[in-house]
Amino acid sequence: MAKIKVGVLGAGGMGETVIGHLKKCGHVGEIIAQDIRPERVAELRTKLTVKACVDPQEIFADPAVPVVFITAANGAHKELALASFAAGKAVMCEKPIATTLADSRLLVEEAERRKLYFQIGFELRYSKLYSIIKDWISAGLLGQVNNSQCNYICSEFHHKGSWRNQPETGGGMFGEKLSHYVDLPRWWIGGQVTEVTSYCSPNVIPYYQVRDNFHTSYRFDNGAVSHISFHMAVGATFDGDPLQDMLEKQKDDGHALQYLIVGTRGAAASDVFNRRLKRWEFGDSPKCLTSTWVEDLSWSRGEDHAYFHSTEAQTNDIVRRVVAGLPPATPARDALETMRVVEAAEKSADEMRTVRIAELR
Repeated sequence: MAKIKVGVLGAGGMGETVIGHLKKCGHVGEIIAQDIRPERVAELRTKLTVKACVDPQEIFADPAVPVVFITAANGAHKELALASFAAGKAVMCEKPIATTLADSRLLVEEAERRKLYFQIGFELRYSKLYSIIKDWISAGLLGQVNNSQCNYICSEFHHKGSWRNQPETGGGMFGEKLSHYVDLPRWWIGGQVTEVTSYCSPNVIPYYQVRDNFHTSYRFDNGAVSHISFHMAVGATFDGDPLQDMLEKQKDDGHALQYLIVGTRGAAASDVFNRRLKRWEFGDSPKCLTSTWVEDLSWSRGEDHAYFHSTEAQTNDIVRRVVAGLPPATPARDALETMRVVEAAEKSADEMRTVRIAELR
């Protein structure tokens, strides 16, 4: 089995997660991590026992590194990706692609011009809770999907002073967080989003310089409509306790992350905090359209990561594809369409009007 050397650029919390996955990946022989903070570099060497550096040029200049994972703050994505492309590296970049649509488009076009591997970190496409729904749709069990609704309520966990709370460094709440939850319906429904309407109330969180709530609806060219309702504040504050089951603790304290997906032949519903995935079949009777609950799936606490946030499956697949010379599972140009929805959602909230995606092309 071929083993490669992998670079990790911006090795904070997400970088540490990716390093953990890479250490278990059979295709990886060596890891070199980079961070701009000297104290973090020292920690990477001692705590995570990987090679580490402050200057990313050490990674760019190393011909033994064919692929890099960009896990830095969103505002650094553009600079790091362009430098990686110039060095001929395959790139996995966390979402959002960049903090603006223009910069996102620039990166996609540059990777295409150089014919380089470029994949964006929409790991929910690798997560069983959502990929099972995709399998049901592909098998025709839901028919033509024409409606999806997402209800997402969480606690404030970006915290005071975080770069995620600044539009220049985080790119806004939609790009930093909610892009995952419009990318999924795009994947399930297919087709192109044509228009987006967002309503936002005044913030509850006083120190945020980005919005803490969104009520966003978007229409597809096939007539399907999706909606997301989001608020970051209500869920009870929980600092984490390894002895407690996080989802069990939070499922009744205000947290929610649920989808309802409705098609012409059936429907599906996912519920992270209750660890459930359901499916219904529609039928006909002399009296009415009938609905029969036909599947009720669940999973254990130990399977949480694989079911609703599988960065490990994504990391392994990207390394495997780079080693085998295969293209990304999801082309970066597809991720760019999600970024157009992100831009339209923020623009609609700013200008208090429906934004057509054609305006952004």
